[in-house]
Amino acid sequence: MALTGDPDGPPLAPATGAADVVDAALAPFGLDAGVLAERAASGGLGRSGRLACGRGSRLLRAADGWLALTLSRPDDVASLPALLEVGFDGEPDGTGDGAPWDAVARAVAGRPAAEVAGRAELLGMPCGVVGEAAPDPLPGPLAPLADRRPPPYAERRPHPYAERRPHPYAERRPQPFVVDLSALWAGPLATSCLLRAGATVIKVEDVRRPDGARRGDPAFYDLLNGGKLSVALDLGSGQGRRALASLVDRADIVVTSARARAVEALGLDPPAALAAATDKVWVAITAHGWASPRVGFGDDVAAAAGLVAWHPGDGEPRFAADAIADPLCGALAAHAALTAWHRGGRHFVDASLAAAARSVAPPAAEPARPARAPEEEGWAIGGEPVAAPRPRAADRAAAPLGADTVAVLAAVSA
Repeated sequence: MALTGDPDGPPLAPATGAADVVDAALAPFGLDAGVLAERAASGGLGRSGRLACGRGSRLLRAADGWLALTLSRPDDVASLPALLEVGFDGEPDGTGDGAPWDAVARAVAGRPAAEVAGRAELLGMPCGVVGEAAPDPLPGPLAPLADRRPPPYAERRPHPYAERRPHPYAERRPQPFVVDLSALWAGPLATSCLLRAGATVIKVEDVRRPDGARRGDPAFYDLLNGGKLSVALDLGSGQGRRALASLVDRADIVVTSARARAVEALGLDPPAALAAATDKVWVAITAHGWASPRVGFGDDVAAAAGLVAWHPGDGEPRFAADAIADPLCGALAAHAALTAWHRGGRHFVDASLAAAARSVAPPAAEPARPARAPEEEGWAIGGEPVAAPRPRAADRAAAPLGADTVAVLAAVSA
């Protein structure tokens, strides 16, 4: 709630059970729903209404609804003239706050939302119509989480962040060997949870294009990647592809965060890898599903899924928390991956940010609950204080890029 609503207005509580679901998913890892806000806690982010906490995405009024558009990549800003079929004064420049948002808002206002979102998909831009899909139940192995009823908030005793608790199945099978090919937030969060459960995690990056999160908040990067072994390969070379194939072949759990065609371009074939193994789990984290070519990030995907806060005053959407689809998907993927591994057999987990967000999206346009006016104690709702995002310190610093390449490849080839 502290991250949802206008900066000069009360915190808002969307009608979602996201926190309860994440509490249930992460309890075996000694974590709770605090992970939904810990990037904001680390980076000092706050609620900004129709501007995302991370400032790369905005909610824009179209002719017949609302759009969520992200302009955090230079390529997306460069594609704006093609998206909107309008010229700009000079070439569009700058991302995030530096993007030409006023001109974009004027161009979007006179167009149908679905038309703009459809063109964005063709251009490979992260954009969606707010609430474009109805809420779905949790998919596949995640469904049992929806039936768990944690006690009321005031009675909960969340796990301390520093405490590690074994997975209930931890004694039934050996700890898995995990190859982490993911980047940014959802995938690294999922594999950091597996690490907490005792897994060995190998973070594999391309020397030419390492995880973009390395350029972000160092404390948050350490939080998600500390304790993982770092392997850097030239994935454009035959030698690098062969080394990657060997790691994937040895892995018990593989986690990716690229679309199907990008994974296949690395020479990887998930169905073949699963068919060749007796016990293996492949977790494919994407924006809109393994079969979809759409791109997206946590804020625009959550909004497209309907996971927003509808303001009780003007009836218009506000972003819910900070890129909530990312940590929500990461938490559910971690739970599904470890549960599948301990069950045994071969599993493909199609873990999309969109499906995770849809599973806990509030009913269409149901108004969010505002906190009461602040008193000496601060904002509160239902007699409970609105807590500020909680920082969580990393156990250790993340390894430098490629620090463990030689040792890991030697062990795999031995």
